[in-house]
Amino acid sequence: MAATKAKRSVHQAQLHRRLSTQKTSRSEKPYRKVVQFPQAKGKLVENVEFSTSVDYHNISINFQDKTCLNFSIETGFTLETDYSDWKSGNQRVLRAWRPIDSHA
Repeated sequence: MAATKAKRSVHQAQLHRRLSTQKTSRSEKPYRKVVQFPQAKGKLVENVEFSTSVDYHNISINFQDKTCLNFSIETGFTLETDYSDWKSGNQRVLRAWRPIDSHA
């Protein structure tokens, strides 16, 4: 299976569009925090992996230049994942996966 190549800067633009359409929900959720990772900007993604075990949960974004951005997650979460098209300016979900519960 061929690896999907995506530019991080495209995803960043999608994030800004999503955040601009959610201004009311952001004001309703004062606990929300957005963190950016500029080291990933412009890099081509080789693959993305999610791994989980009893006491360790991790998302790895592996880039073609052999660098990696890892997200280690503490227990007690449900991961919901979808793949979306934002070309029209509105989200169109192309694929959604079943939720993954960290306690399962």
